[in-house]
Amino acid sequence: MSENGLNILMKRIINSDYISMEELVKDSDTYSIDEIHVFLDHIIAKWEANELTPAAINALLRFVYVYLDRPDVQINYKNRTPLPICHFSSFLLPSALFLYSFLKTLSFAVTMIRLEKTDHDLKEYIEKMKPSVIIFTISQFLHVETLKQLVPYLLDRDLKIIIGGIPFVYDESMKQGFSDCIFPREMTELTISLENYLKRDAR
Repeated sequence: MSENGLNILMKRIINSDYISMEELVKDSDTYSIDEIHVFLDHIIAKWEANELTPAAINALLRFVYVYLDRPDVQINYKNRTPLPICHFSSFLLPSALFLYSFLKTLSFAVTMIRLEKTDHDLKEYIEKMKPSVIIFTISQFLHVETLKQLVPYLLDRDLKIIIGGIPFVYDESMKQGFSDCIFPREMTELTISLENYLKRDAR
C-alpha cells in the first residue's frame, strides 16, 4: 500500500465516500497483512494527535476489522485455537475493534466474544476450545465487578487472563481483586506476553 493510496483510502472513509462498509471493503485493492498493520498504526497515530473524530476512528477501525475477514486475506497464524477477546457491549467498541485487528495483523488467531447480558457463550467457548489465554477490554466501571466475579471460573481452568481498559487507566485501585491477572501498559507488552504464553504452550 503506497502512502498516497493509504491517504486516499483514509480520506474516503473519513468523508463517508462509500455506500456501505462491506461494499468499500469488497471493492478495495488487495493489501498484505503488513500493509494493513501499517495502516492501523497510521490510524492510531492520527487519533492520538487528536486529528480524528470518534465517528472517524470508529469507521476506520471497522474498515480494518471487516477487511481482515475478506476470503483472499491470507494469514499464517501463530496459534491454533483463537484467543477470545471479550467486551461488555451490544455493539463492537473501538477498543475491541482495534485490539482484534492489531493482534490479527500480527498473525495471532483471535475471536470476538460479547458479554453484554450473559457469559454463556464465553463459557461454552472455553469448555469446547480450551484456549490458554483470554483477553478483556473494559470500557465502563460498572463492568469491573462483573469481570471480578468471572475470574475464579477462569483461573480454575488455568487460563492466563489479560485485562485492559479505561477504568483501570483512570483508577489503578480498580486492579485490586485481579492479582492473578496481567494488565499490559501498552500493545508491545501485550504482544510479548502473548508470544511467551504461546511458546510455553507449544512445549
